[in-house]
Amino acid sequence: MIPARPPRATTRHRDGLIHAYVVDSGAFGTLEPAAVFRPQAGDEVVGSAVRPDLERVVYTTRNRVVCLTRAGDLVWASAFEPHSDVRYGHQPAGALSLDGRTVWVYRPDAMAGRGSADQWVVYDAESGVVLARRELETVGHGAWHQVHPVDGSIYLDIGEGQDDEEEWFRHHLVDLRTGTLAGELVVEATDPYAPEFLGDGSWLTNGPAGHPVRAARPNGALRVRP
Repeated sequence: MIPARPPRATTRHRDGLIHAYVVDSGAFGTLEPAAVFRPQAGDEVVGSAVRPDLERVVYTTRNRVVCLTRAGDLVWASAFEPHSDVRYGHQPAGALSLDGRTVWVYRPDAMAGRGSADQWVVYDAESGVVLARRELETVGHGAWHQVHPVDGSIYLDIGEGQDDEEEWFRHHLVDLRTGTLAGELVVEATDPYAPEFLGDGSWLTNGPAGHPVRAARPNGALRVRP
């Protein structure tokens, strides 16, 4: 028997805090935070991921990755060496594996002035010990991790900038069985990075108060529950 997957959790950063939300299968409309984490003093958070049980959060700053308990106790921290004084243009990003045993961190080291190439580093989620490290052939500003909901494989999407070109974006539905386009998906978003697609036909966007809003489009019609 295949065990049921835990509910998906997502985070938002607001007022210096990390707000964690649980995306239950039947929850639509504006989501309310299920837990709030306070970063360590002086840390400017640029990315975060939370365990589905909301007992641990992992966040990145421009110079380190940190793991805290729900009570705010430090579990471990790992600095990105050498320290970078470059304030803009690089945002390290992290993600937890499907089983929660490892933390995957993308380091945009080239833009941070730490070398000529970026790094992808895997940490033990309990101890912070580095398990693997890969030098990448990229010079990126940031990245997004995609965790496969079934086999747990992790994919990395790196953003290397647009050389001052005007950005535009559209979203399309794709039939996973055939790979054919099934129509355009209209999502109200102010930038191409705002929608967070959950892989079940629904997605998150940011509401006016900073909380995520979940919507879906079943049978060709947009659905949003208040």
